[in-house]
Amino acid sequence: MDEEKSGLQNMKSTIEQLRDELKLKAHLGKADAQEELEKLDRKWDDFLTQYKPMAKEAGKTMESTGEALGLAAEELKAGYERIRKLF
Repeated sequence: MDEEKSGLQNMKSTIEQLRDELKLKAHLGKADAQEELEKLDRKWDDFLTQYKPMAKEAGKTMESTGEALGLAAEELKAGYERIRKLF
């Protein structure tokens, strides 16, 4: 369970870093990226809504929920990386 939590924390940190970097670049003038970033930010908010209670409940039955959250995290990461390539 600690390994799953650590993996999710690492994924969260990676996504957060990508998100922050892209927000700065989008602010500097990439209108297309800004629009995509806004869509991803809505997904990010949904992810955090699921992540926070799950992180608190780590150690309980996290397996299936963790897998679903992991897939959502991978989708977010891929989306942010797509935008990163625009810059």
